[in-house]
Amino acid sequence: MTTARTRLPRPLLAVAAATALLLSGCQGVFQPATADPGATATDPAAQPEASATPTPTPEPATVSVSAMGDMLPHDSVTADALQPDGSYDYGQFFDAARPIWADSDLVYCNQEAPSAGVELGLTYYPAFNAPREFAEGIADAGCNVIGFGNNHTFDRGQEGVDRTRAVWDELDPLLFSGGFRSPEEQAEVPVADVDGLAVAFLSFVDLSNTPTNDHVVTWLDDPLVEQQLAEAEQLADATMVAVHWGNEYSAVVSDRQREQAQRLADLGADVILGTHPHVLQEAEWIERADGTRAFVYYSLGNALSTQMAVPRVVSAVAQFDLVGEPGGPVEVVDPAAVPLYMHFDLTPAQFQSGAWVNRRNLQLHPLVDAAEPITRSAWRNELTVESGVQLVTDVLGPDVRIVTESFAP
Repeated sequence: MTTARTRLPRPLLAVAAATALLLSGCQGVFQPATADPGATATDPAAQPEASATPTPTPEPATVSVSAMGDMLPHDSVTADALQPDGSYDYGQFFDAARPIWADSDLVYCNQEAPSAGVELGLTYYPAFNAPREFAEGIADAGCNVIGFGNNHTFDRGQEGVDRTRAVWDELDPLLFSGGFRSPEEQAEVPVADVDGLAVAFLSFVDLSNTPTNDHVVTWLDDPLVEQQLAEAEQLADATMVAVHWGNEYSAVVSDRQREQAQRLADLGADVILGTHPHVLQEAEWIERADGTRAFVYYSLGNALSTQMAVPRVVSAVAQFDLVGEPGGPVEVVDPAAVPLYMHFDLTPAQFQSGAWVNRRNLQLHPLVDAAEPITRSAWRNELTVESGVQLVTDVLGPDVRIVTESFAP
């Protein structure tokens, strides 16, 4: 459940802690003015009272985080999810990759389409609507931090947003942001207590395919961005921000992305998770004026989709830790990435002829364990495990540790 809590601003926390220490730890060493000056050092009456036991320094808390990119319910994704009884099972597509994030406290996923249900009519690119089971499958995969702010949020209007949020109300993720039913819901700053740390999660967008109501998404240039990040600074120990931005299919980070990433970091974002380009982009540290720093993954690429071409089927699961003391500074530690491969059966001939209805047997794989599935793909003559890992390494850059251990049982 997403919970909000009122916290003292960080400067006041330090003052309160110092005052408490002064009041509780000083009486044992204060020498009263009425003590007998002739008493010897061995006179019990002359001995100071025993010092109060020092308050132990709290151990730093650690919150482990995994983050995936775009989840798109293309027609072939939904067709492969259809079960004989007429229901849909999207959770099955994550089975091979689940070990990657199984031990993470927080798992972020970008739901890039409404899941307003069959009652509203199923639609696909360019204006999506998926069955409610699409959201259920994402939750079943282990995603508990849900971003719904993207260029497809308003594909089916306000009713699509309302129905999607109603599904997630039932699923009760730990944190949810993006796609709002009211200005009041948009203004909330979701915060969850995770292993002793308060973590805030916000979602901002830089583009939409459809004109939206003012409160449906939070635009990157909206004054609400500054207001919410300031509130997150007071309510939380760490702030994660999801941003939908950049140029589709481009591995090059735009000047605007870099400028806005610096702005968000300066406003208090500790981690920035980018989506929309559908391919991986660079990740790097961002220095703040006060000497602290934030981390940005400019684009996490695709997760669940049936987009075609090698850059779009190779992505990564971002991983990092948030480490610090409750009420104190929190650091982003050990940013990493696990190369990811989105598989579907398709021969090179089918790909070239446009027989894309044959995209079946979908499964996300840790790339290091995907040698056999790649042989059943349209990319089998150009993609190998080694070349895919090298692609991820080259694009993300030197600030990210690439995880190449096998996750096979």
